[in-house]
Amino acid sequence: MWLIHDYKRQQKHPKLLRQYRAQGLSDQDIAVFRQTMNEAKIQIKKWENVVKTDDTLQLIEGVTGGLKSAKKLFQLIVKNPQTALGNHEFLYKQLPTMVELIATYEDLSSVDKLDQSLLTESQAVIRNLSEKIAKHYELELTDNLEKIKDEVENG
Repeated sequence: MWLIHDYKRQQKHPKLLRQYRAQGLSDQDIAVFRQTMNEAKIQIKKWENVVKTDDTLQLIEGVTGGLKSAKKLFQLIVKNPQTALGNHEFLYKQLPTMVELIATYEDLSSVDKLDQSLLTESQAVIRNLSEKIAKHYELELTDNLEKIKDEVENG
């Protein structure tokens, strides 16, 4: 059954599969990469769904742009899977941690008689991590710009 499911997924994006193979990825590498990116997509959607329903998180997003940066970074990695290794901190640390923070924040928000300092502290941690994710994306763009600049200048 999983083989049929996997086959159907491959048929959805044959262009990406050809691109991944052209970049030197084996079928096993592609399978691991797709699984990793599927997990990242689920995490980003969880984050986004909570932000949509919470005014404070919307405000944090408006200031930091962390969620938007996470989406853009995700797209960048999907287009160029070789960058996944360089973005391991985002994929394996920052994004899962953000989902955990958001879940904890939701739990804290649901308790009526809670010390507000806990809620404020969790908002500050979410903002800090959101800023880090935005900065991570900014650095990735800077690296890409430098590579393109080098290519243009050196041939």
